[in-house]
Amino acid sequence: MRVGAFVLLLALVLTTIIYVECARHDQQVDCSKFKKLPPGEERLCNKIYGPICGSDGKTYDNDCFFCSEVEKTDNKLKFLHFGKC
Repeated sequence: MRVGAFVLLLALVLTTIIYVECARHDQQVDCSKFKKLPPGEERLCNKIYGPICGSDGKTYDNDCFFCSEVEKTDNKLKFLHFGKC
């Protein structure tokens, strides 16, 4: 009985994780959570891979790298979609 309940709970958790990842693709990137840096300073970004395709045709490793480039281009770079370009 415990094994069956554990397997059912595990399946529910995995389904929820997959659903959240799929739902994320309908969203935009929120760059407002990153502070504007003084001129000449580089943002330190984590290495967690969550690819974002920008309007320049480049794939950015995650939202931090993408938002840093948005700032460098004075908001000319736009979000296209999550995932590789």
